[in-house]
Amino acid sequence: MAYRFNPRHLLDANLRRIAGEQIEKAIRDLTDREGDRHEGIHEARKRLKKLRGLLRLVRTGAPAFARNENVRYRDAARHLSGVRDRTALIEALDGLQERFRDEVETQSFAVVRTALELKREAAQEALGDGTDHLSQTLSALEEAKGAAEAFRLPAKRQDAILRRGLRANYARAVGDLDTALSTGESEAFHDLRKRVKYLSMHFKLLEPAWPEALAPLREEAEQAAEELGRDHDYAVLRAEMAAEPQSFGARADLDVVLALLDRHQSELRASAIRRCERLLAESPKAFAKRIQSLLALSADEPNGAAPPEPPEAERRRAEV
Repeated sequence: MAYRFNPRHLLDANLRRIAGEQIEKAIRDLTDREGDRHEGIHEARKRLKKLRGLLRLVRTGAPAFARNENVRYRDAARHLSGVRDRTALIEALDGLQERFRDEVETQSFAVVRTALELKREAAQEALGDGTDHLSQTLSALEEAKGAAEAFRLPAKRQDAILRRGLRANYARAVGDLDTALSTGESEAFHDLRKRVKYLSMHFKLLEPAWPEALAPLREEAEQAAEELGRDHDYAVLRAEMAAEPQSFGARADLDVVLALLDRHQSELRASAIRRCERLLAESPKAFAKRIQSLLALSADEPNGAAPPEPPEAERRRAEV
């Protein structure tokens, strides 16, 4: 099944299934000898982010489990990040060039891109063949699979745990938006990006509750996260240029790219802020209550094609 909750199943059953599927897919991404290695690493990292988003929904009910697994997923992703982070900067530069393709003709992009490619090659050489890092990541994923399979929550508390998990991430997103608007700091916008990305994951997980309503919200959150992610890439790129300007060619080339980067970064932030203000217009409590109500209504709908309910569902009804 996809990265979606089954409304008829309990929270812990959904987590076990989804986590197991994402971990298995990440292992396949990293061990596929016929596929593109860099693409496999990229896909595995995305799955690890999805797993971290999933954990946010259970952390108030299982704080030790959520904390330990979050660290495991985070560290596993870091083992894979070196060359991919370098590639992200090149992709950001290419996106900048595409944005101004019809307005600006300059060789400055080619000069800066060459410098970034050289830095990526150096990162690849420092990493070597990556065997040790890959082995560590695969070992962590196998351990994570066992932890997910053993995960359980008390049946009577699961609705409250889900509601608190939704509310907590939404509340942090609201706070991060306020901080970003008041400070304008790159790190604040990066924090906002992480919260909105988790929000998009939560919309995706709970989309079966009302696809017609939640799918557009997921898409809006994904777009906001994409814009904020590119904003962060530009902040990292600018900091690197400031630290080692001599490695990016002539100053004139660097100034052209920086001027266009500033302009596009302002556009991205303005667009992302508008999206986030719409997405975060509710109070966290009202948001969590509304989403959970939709999930409950969906679970009560007759559905002859629905898969058999697991034992947890029977246990839940017996305890009500």
